[in-house]
Amino acid sequence: MPGYELDITFDQAGLQALNAAGQSVTIVKQTAGSKPVAWITFTPQLFNVITWNPVYSVYSSTTNAQAGAIIQTSSKATAIGGSSYNLNTAGFFDPGVSGAVGPTQYQIVNSDPDLKIGSTAMVTGGLLQGASVNGTAVTAPMCAVGILFNQTAVFTPIETILVFTSSYSNNGIVISQVAGTALAVSYTTNQKAAITYNDQQNQFIAA
Repeated sequence: MPGYELDITFDQAGLQALNAAGQSVTIVKQTAGSKPVAWITFTPQLFNVITWNPVYSVYSSTTNAQAGAIIQTSSKATAIGGSSYNLNTAGFFDPGVSGAVGPTQYQIVNSDPDLKIGSTAMVTGGLLQGASVNGTAVTAPMCAVGILFNQTAVFTPIETILVFTSSYSNNGIVISQVAGTALAVSYTTNQKAAITYNDQQNQFIAA
């Protein structure tokens, strides 16, 4: 299974500017059919290496997926593309049913009427993905959507990431919108990409 790598370089002036502004590097993984989530947020150094594999888990949560919320997962299960995962009445995922959706899609079925967000029978669901950030392993939600009881949601991860700086300080934060200065990095033809931070324009550019 192919892995992916992103190399990010800064100069000293760029690091000092981010530190003065209290900003970090934020990476959003594009996923069709869900709200954007700050998948990875970290304090950068001069040279940074982020790697990940296209391996996902489905999750459920009773965190309301509103902007600024940090998603706290309550149940999760390793997922296989093309499969559907039923959240049962005990609040856990049943084994996946293969062939339920397209081979690059993942489905969650909410069959637990007792899980609620506020007074509404629903959960927040999505995909979790792990990564290595400068040698440190992280795992966090990369997407989120509300799923009412007896309804389904389908997630289609896309190997395109959006990289920008922000004041977010945690992984798995639901965001209202991605910064307009975000740099889109696509892995449709390559498995490795390199970008650098332009401290004159205060945004990322291709290296």
